[in-house]
Amino acid sequence: MKLLAYISLLLPLLTMGQQNIKLDESFDPTTLNDWPDSRVRIEQIKSLKAYYAGVGSQIDTLEIVEHSDFVFRVQLGSTIDYERAIMIEERAAETFDDEIVLQFDSPYYKIRVGKMNNREDAQNLQQFAIQNGYRRAWVIRTENTLVKEN
Repeated sequence: MKLLAYISLLLPLLTMGQQNIKLDESFDPTTLNDWPDSRVRIEQIKSLKAYYAGVGSQIDTLEIVEHSDFVFRVQLGSTIDYERAIMIEERAAETFDDEIVLQFDSPYYKIRVGKMNNREDAQNLQQFAIQNGYRRAWVIRTENTLVKEN
């Protein structure tokens, strides 16, 4: 009985929406008189598009450097004497083009060179160091943080 009541209520509502609806197409957007403002806005957008197209064609000088938690360095020497450590560091600065780090781990001053991402490059640097008089040079894997090294 309830079902029959629901159907009798819903059926007229469903049939009412089945008529053809005609849309009023008499509206003309050009009658709004906003074309001069729109034209200015379109010109601004075109000039911005040209600007950004020109910016995109410029060559960036940004260098992308991969960051890793560990790097390989070559330890040139280790000493308790600060003056001797400075001497080794100054000599290394004349010999190597790579970054030189003087690290203090009590009681030793460690002089290290390079900042390599892989062991093979560090071993090549180690061979160069040995050829230049650093007989005890060896490759070490260290953390890649300047706070701990300086």
